[in-house]
Amino acid sequence: MNTDLIRTIMKNYRLLKISLITLSALIPLLMTSCKKEPNTAPVAKFTISPSYGTTATVFTFDASTVSDLEDPVELLSVRWDWESDSVFDTEFSTTKTIDRQFAKGGTYFISVEVKDSEGKTSRFTDFVKVNWSNRPPKAALNITPPRGFLQDIFRMDASAVSDAEDKATDLMVRFDFDGDGTFDTEYSKTKVATHQYTESGAYSVKLEVKDSGGSLDEKVVSLIVGGVNQASEAPKDPAPADQAGAVTTRAILSWTCIDPDSDSMKYDIYLGRDPNPGLIASNVPASEYATLPLEFGKTYYWKIVAKDPYQHAVAGPVWSFETNTPIYEMGSFTDARDGKVYKTVKINDKIWMAQNLNIGTMIHASTGGKYGDGYQRDSTRAEKYCYRNEAIYCDLYGGLYQWDKAMNFTTIEGTTGICPVGWHMPTDAEWLELIIFLQPDEGEKLAGDDLVWGSKSGFEALFSGYLIFAERKYYDADQAGYFWSSTLNPQINHLALGRSVFRSKSAFQQDTFQRVSGLPVRCLKDY
Repeated sequence: MNTDLIRTIMKNYRLLKISLITLSALIPLLMTSCKKEPNTAPVAKFTISPSYGTTATVFTFDASTVSDLEDPVELLSVRWDWESDSVFDTEFSTTKTIDRQFAKGGTYFISVEVKDSEGKTSRFTDFVKVNWSNRPPKAALNITPPRGFLQDIFRMDASAVSDAEDKATDLMVRFDFDGDGTFDTEYSKTKVATHQYTESGAYSVKLEVKDSGGSLDEKVVSLIVGGVNQASEAPKDPAPADQAGAVTTRAILSWTCIDPDSDSMKYDIYLGRDPNPGLIASNVPASEYATLPLEFGKTYYWKIVAKDPYQHAVAGPVWSFETNTPIYEMGSFTDARDGKVYKTVKINDKIWMAQNLNIGTMIHASTGGKYGDGYQRDSTRAEKYCYRNEAIYCDLYGGLYQWDKAMNFTTIEGTTGICPVGWHMPTDAEWLELIIFLQPDEGEKLAGDDLVWGSKSGFEALFSGYLIFAERKYYDADQAGYFWSSTLNPQINHLALGRSVFRSKSAFQQDTFQRVSGLPVRCLKDY
């Protein structure tokens, strides 16, 4: 083959190869230059007009300045979130402005979300401060008494008026007492007024309250004013009945009293051995009264004076009754140490004190005593607690004693202890002997009925309560009676045995107490 021809063919091949390589490199570039540019996100933005205001302001939110590289503004849509909580409160719309009024004052963060034609979105958040516009005050009126009579001076109390912006003390009030449309007082910051009516009838009392911005509110309260208040009838229907006999020494006095105006009544109670009895209680709110222990076999006189709030006082007649007599022999004993006289009762040939012992100097359960800690530790003198740390309760119930003090700091059963010479602290066995004598079949289960104050045995166990020393608190007065024995608890020697009786139960039961507790003492005469 011709050499020149071969060279020409080879040259052309090389040129073709170079062209193909060049073309393969250019094709991707040409293809890239033909691709569509990616869609960009729109730009969110809005303005608020006015920039701040009150709850009365209508704000305009304008998102007309949103933009997008690809879409014209009119194709962009927006939606609004008024609390910026990502929960949108409007749907997408191409309307770019919206009005909004806020019901409450505060700072609100507002978000707008803009969306273009291909669904791309963006958000923008701004805030607006909204102040409260002046809100009206709230009126309040309380009248005491809520209904009454011509003698009453009514108290009109507007102290509970209020306002969201102003202090209550700065609010002004005025009153129309008659509801006739003419105010009877001028505006004043004094919230209480008084008024006495001269004619009976139904009145619409009006209060008007005004705040510093001039806003008003009013309250109208209906008031019924009767004529002249009348006194009650005289107390009647006494119990015990007049001249009744065999009345328990734990008498409950009761009566009835009718008041024509249904007033809240109070009563003065007169009771005594004299036909002209003396006053023993004043302003008792109920038509019933529990007496203190009465004497056996005696005649008592009593009367009731009924009083209403209008200074009326009406006395009932003097009634009488006679208390029952005990079935066991009663006597008395004088304690030579302080001259106190105690009633006694002889049961089963044994003489018991029929009253709780009341000897010694009262000390406070928290701060009294030799060392100021409330303990009864002074061996040189008698000490006692009085219920609630008040001496009057010792006069009623006798003293309360810690066991070691009552035993005079010994543990020997039946010791004289704090009792007078010739008497002793009863043992648990002696308590049980008393109980079995009174109730040979039922024993402790029913003995309480025979021993409590008001029973016919004459023992007169009082519901005098006791002291829990660890708490320095007194409990159960008028609900339960407790009594020491001189017997230690056989299992735990920091406890001692005693007896308890409850108002609502018939039992006179054995009980165990902390030796530091404060309990009454009943002494038993040596035999």
